[in-house]
Amino acid sequence: MSMIKTIPILQHPLWDRARQRRTLLSISLELTARCNNNCAHCYINLPANDPKAKAAELSLEKIKEIIDESVCLGTLWVLLSGGEPLLREDFTEIYLYLKQKGMLVSVFTNATLISDEHIALFKKYPPREIEISVYGATPATHRQVTRKNTFAAFLNGINKLKAAGIPFVLKTTLMRANNHELKEITAFCKTHSDLSFRFDPFLHLRLDRDPGRNQEIMAQRLAIPEILKLEADDPARFSALKRQCADLRGPKAGQQDDPGKLFRCIAGINSCCIAYDGTLKLCSSLTHKDCIYDLNAGSLTQGWQLFLPRVRGLRSARRSYQETCGSCRLHDLCMWCPALCDLETGHLDCHVPFFCDIARSRFENY
Repeated sequence: MSMIKTIPILQHPLWDRARQRRTLLSISLELTARCNNNCAHCYINLPANDPKAKAAELSLEKIKEIIDESVCLGTLWVLLSGGEPLLREDFTEIYLYLKQKGMLVSVFTNATLISDEHIALFKKYPPREIEISVYGATPATHRQVTRKNTFAAFLNGINKLKAAGIPFVLKTTLMRANNHELKEITAFCKTHSDLSFRFDPFLHLRLDRDPGRNQEIMAQRLAIPEILKLEADDPARFSALKRQCADLRGPKAGQQDDPGKLFRCIAGINSCCIAYDGTLKLCSSLTHKDCIYDLNAGSLTQGWQLFLPRVRGLRSARRSYQETCGSCRLHDLCMWCPALCDLETGHLDCHVPFFCDIARSRFENY
């Protein structure tokens, strides 16, 4: 009889201990805000040749310093994102340094810049995951979203990965420019990757708060009935939402225990984000001046151990917040969070009608 007991990895007590100790297990590292596409919905992208954005990027030496410090804090996984991270001329050096430190490395990319050098790198030192954004199944739709003629380069990147046997996940963001092509995009993704495909119909506003670009994003947002139809047509998503709604109708459902609490997510417990300019924050969407820490002027250890816990502990004294979003029992059905609220309203603790209408429509229809 075997004396070895096995348990699912997610049930291992290691995770509970890591949460209790606030061990920094994972980091999202944005290597650049620059991108060779110019997507109509994007919340971060700047031109590929933008000199100001490039000058603000963390140097290779500073990134290595941050990685060294993160190892001491317990980090196991790093996500490399952007912008388009492959625009960094030193991407290979950054990737190799992470792998030499024993890190699990994931990469988010649009696939248009994948070269033979990248293929050789990924084959020799496999990433934990590569996620690729698909904006259209045809050149016309892809161009409508990206506003660049990069569909051929996108296909070339995917085909290089497939030929090399390097697995990748495909995903899409749905908006006015490509929603009509969802069926074709889904078929394209299932044809080119055996891994799960997912879509996201939610667009959030610009991190730089550019009013013109924000107008473009809002013009691309789908109407609430369109979002609900997309969810109803996705069996897995629809089933999960129905379970959430059933729980909210149950006898144990109630208001939030602390109406003044702002941050109810798990960001900052075992994870954080480091922006391309050295800004440390709970997540990629958070840009409020009171919630960001400059790693160019301080250390990751100080930021993680002292600053981010204070951010997570922020509360609102605004009565209108405490009586609406702060005490709403539909919170888990809503897009609302302090980071997105700030991008929408300029404040961490305001009511956002669009988010609220989505939550109520879900609850009423599911």
